[in-house]
Amino acid sequence: MRGLLLNNYYSLQNNIKSSLGIALLLSLVSFAGVDHSVLNAVIAAQIWIFVLSIGASLQMDEASKWNRFELTMPIRRRTVIHAKYLSFLMLMLMGTAVSLVTLALTYVSKGDIAHLNLSTGYTFGLSLSISTLAIYYPVILKFGVEKSEQMFMVSVGLSMGLRFLVWMLLNLYMDDVNFNGPETGYGALLLAVLLFAASYVAAVRIHRNKEF
Repeated sequence: MRGLLLNNYYSLQNNIKSSLGIALLLSLVSFAGVDHSVLNAVIAAQIWIFVLSIGASLQMDEASKWNRFELTMPIRRRTVIHAKYLSFLMLMLMGTAVSLVTLALTYVSKGDIAHLNLSTGYTFGLSLSISTLAIYYPVILKFGVEKSEQMFMVSVGLSMGLRFLVWMLLNLYMDDVNFNGPETGYGALLLAVLLFAASYVAAVRIHRNKEF
């Protein structure tokens, strides 16, 4: 497991550095005196930007024939998928950690930030990241990385569609639910987590039946 995680990290290393640099630059927005809606957008972007490197990592694995080599190791196929999904979670944790820099800089520039409602940024960024990866990876695993960029954008679109669906369903039972409100955010995040779990199960089955 450790070797698989290290390989995933090395294949993502350059992209992680780029994502980290961009995310830290976004943190400087907190000094511009912007309102909480802009800060929420920055936090969501800081979390989501780290998952953009997944496509490049999968392409590198395909080009280096790593997918075939790892099957010669004394490990189960479930372990391979487990390491992938742990790597996905680590990327989102990195984005969440960087977002804390934004909170710290906002506190320095504004003082008390308790009155700012920044939960939307976290629920939006996490739900979009989780559901995008949940949709994207099993499809790439099944059909290959040839059109990974297009499939990634399709996954993002479907993830936004799921959030819209949650918003519509909530409006059937509640009054005046905002698309960017906390109810929609937490509902979309819960759905994304369930989708991520289902995605893991699907990926394990696909990997078991796939001939590399």
